Amino acid sequence: MNKKCDYEIGERSDKLFVTFEVITQKGVGLLNEDAVISHPTANVYGVVDGVSSLTAYLNTNKETGGFIAANLLRDYFESLAELGSLRDHIVEVNNLLREQMVLANIDLEKKEELWGAALSILHVQDDGVEFIQTGDCMILAVYDNGEVRPLTWRQVSHLEAPAFAKWQEGISRGLNTQKELHETVIDTITKNRYQSNTDGGYGVLNGEKNAVRFLEYGKINLTGLKHIILMTDGMFLPSSVVPEQNSYWSFVAHEILTKGIKLYTQELLELEDSDPECINHIRFKKSDDKTAMVIHFQSDKPDECS
Repeated sequence: MNKKCDYEIGERSDKLFVTFEVITQKGVGLLNEDAVISHPTANVYGVVDGVSSLTAYLNTNKETGGFIAANLLRDYFESLAELGSLRDHIVEVNNLLREQMVLANIDLEKKEELWGAALSILHVQDDGVEFIQTGDCMILAVYDNGEVRPLTWRQVSHLEAPAFAKWQEGISRGLNTQKELHETVIDTITKNRYQSNTDGGYGVLNGEKNAVRFLEYGKINLTGLKHIILMTDGMFLPSSVVPEQNSYWSFVAHEILTKGIKLYTQELLELEDSDPECINHIRFKKSDDKTAMVIHFQSDKPDECS
C-alpha cells in the first residue's frame, strides 16, 4: 500500500491536489489476477480484475488468461504518452487482447475459453473526472457532506443471483464443502459466460467486438468531491454483514474511509477465513483477489507533496 501526491490540478483558480492509496492482495488462486493502473503524468487511475477461462490454461510462463489480460490492460494504460479518448483506448486494448488470444490458439467462438477483464478506470481533468467501467468493478464518489454516489453498478449481479440460489439450495440439502457446492453451479457459471457482451447480459473486455457496446462511462464535475474509491469485486463485503438500514455502497465506502484500506482488507480476509467453505456468506471461492484504490481530493497541499 502507498500514498503519494500525483497531481496538482492546474488551470484552476482554486488549486486542487490529489493523493491516493492502493492495496492489492492475492486470493486463493494461483496468481493475483487483479492489477492496478497508476499513470500520474496522464492523471489516469484504475483497477482491473482479470477473468480466466473456465478451461484450464497456462502459458509457458505459467500465467493464466486472467493474469495476462489484467496485466495487458495495466501495461497499455501506464505506457501511454498521450491520453486522448479513454473510450478509444478501451477499444484498442480490447483488440490487443483479442490478438493475444489468437496467438495463443484460443477458440474465440467458445466463450468459456476466452480471457477477459473487468475494469474501472478514470481520468482526472481540470473540469471533472471522466470514468469508464465494465464487468463488476465499482467506482464510488464520496462528497464533502459524506454522501456516497455509486457511479457504476455490478453488471453481473442479475446473472449471479440464480447461481447463489442454487448454492443456498445445496447448503439446504446438506452439502458442506466449497468444492461440492461449486459443482452445483458450474453449469450456470458456464451459461453466464455466454451472456458476455450481449443484450440482457453484461459487459467485459474479452476481445469480442461487442464489448464496447456495454461499457458504462461518463463524467462528473469536481464540486464537493472529496474521494473516489475504485474496487474489484473481491473487496465487496458480504451483504449479510451490512445493517439493513444502511445503503450497501454507502456502508462499504465509509468502512473503507474510516478504517483505511489496509485494515478493511485485513478484516475482510479474517471474515473469509472464518467461513472457508462459503456457507455463512455465499460466494464462489473462499477468497477472491482484492484490489482497491482510494483517491483523495483536497485544496491544501498535502505533506506527501512537499
